[in-house]
Amino acid sequence: MSIRNSLPEMSGTATLRRGFIAFCLVGALSAPVTAHAENKSPAPKRVTTEMPGGKFRKRNAISLAAHSALSIITRTENIEDPVYVNARRATSDLVAQAMSLDAERLHKAWGGVPRDHQIAVLAAITQLNVRYVPGKEDSYVQMDCSGLMWYSWRVAGVDAPRQAVSLLDPRMRVERKDARAGDVVGEGTHVHLYLGIDLAMIHAPFNGKKVKFKIMSEEQAARVVWTDPSKIATYRL
Repeated sequence: MSIRNSLPEMSGTATLRRGFIAFCLVGALSAPVTAHAENKSPAPKRVTTEMPGGKFRKRNAISLAAHSALSIITRTENIEDPVYVNARRATSDLVAQAMSLDAERLHKAWGGVPRDHQIAVLAAITQLNVRYVPGKEDSYVQMDCSGLMWYSWRVAGVDAPRQAVSLLDPRMRVERKDARAGDVVGEGTHVHLYLGIDLAMIHAPFNGKKVKFKIMSEEQAARVVWTDPSKIATYRL
C-alpha cells in the first residue's frame, strides 16, 4: 500500500522539481540578457559617405539640367545632336524662366556659338549655389569668381588663366557688340561669364555668397571689358 501510494507522490514531486528547474533555467538565461541590455553601449551611428556636392546635385534643378546637357556634349563634337540640343534647350528654358529672359533668344544665343563656348556656359551653370571662397576652384564645393571662369573654360578644353586680371588680358579682348555666350566680362579683380543676351551673367560674388545669376546694370556694363578665353591660343603658341 505504501508503495502504491508513493507513486502519485513521486509523480507530483517530479513535476514540481521539473517546474522549479525550468524556472531557475529561465532566470539564469534571462539575467545575463537583462544585464547586457542595461550595460551595453549605444549602437554606433551609421556613417554614410557622399561625394562632394552630392546634396547640391540633389536640390538644384537648373544645374542638374546643365549637367545632363554637359555630359552629352563633352562626349561628342556634334553640337547639332538632337539629344544634346534638347538637353541644352531644357537648360536655357530654365535659365530664361529664372532670370525673366526671352527663352527663344537665349536658346538661339547658346546654339549660335562654338562648342567650347557652349560647354563653358553649361559648366558654369552646374556650379550654381556653390559657396564663394577666395582662391578656390573646387567644383561643386567652393570657388571664387576667377575660379569659376577657370573651371568653366577648363571643362571646355581651354587652358584659361586663373587670375581675374589675366582673364581680362587685352590680347583676348572683344567688343561688347561682338560678345558671345561664354565670354568673360569684368573689371578690376571681379569677373563674370556672359550668358549671351540682355547683360545676363553668372558669377561668384564676394563676401562668402554663392554662385548666382545676375543682370548687369548698364552703368557697370559701360565700365567693364569683354574677353574671349578661346583667343588665348593665339598668344600661347
